[in-house]
Amino acid sequence: MMSTPPTAIPSELTNALRAGIEAARAASAAAAQVAASLLIHAAGGRGSVHQAWRGEGPDAWCKVAAYGFTAHLLKVGHGDRAQVTFNQLTAEEYERVRIRVLELNECSHDLECECTEEPWPSVDSLRAQAEELEIVTREDDERGFARLSFNRITLTLWDEPVWLLFELIKLARSEGRS
Repeated sequence: MMSTPPTAIPSELTNALRAGIEAARAASAAAAQVAASLLIHAAGGRGSVHQAWRGEGPDAWCKVAAYGFTAHLLKVGHGDRAQVTFNQLTAEEYERVRIRVLELNECSHDLECECTEEPWPSVDSLRAQAEELEIVTREDDERGFARLSFNRITLTLWDEPVWLLFELIKLARSEGRS
């Protein structure tokens, strides 16, 4: 008869830990569904939520498809973070989004300042380049990329809080209204 080693985790604690982990996963998946609904609401209520499949994008709880953007609710978060791709932004829509994010990430330029000269490419910078330009708010902190093609801008942000994406979707759709 084999005895249990003294370093083994008691089975009742192992079962409790597994149950806790499964509950946390279920809560994160539910939060992602609510966050997906929130993003659809920001898009005027038009959009759909789909199961995210491996290989079609980042590891995600679910995927949102709506007019003007797609979003993956990332499994690295608790259903509260997403990767988003805005398709076909006009220069004005892009600038509204760009200005808002730059306002939120304004650097105090203290002694340990690591911000870059042009953290978020301007429309003029995009016009001057044929390829995509990275969005880097701090040194070694890649946030996404933007590309201009046929007078429309594709903007991808890799890992953003859903509350910010809600605001950015509303800004992109606002047609310059305050």
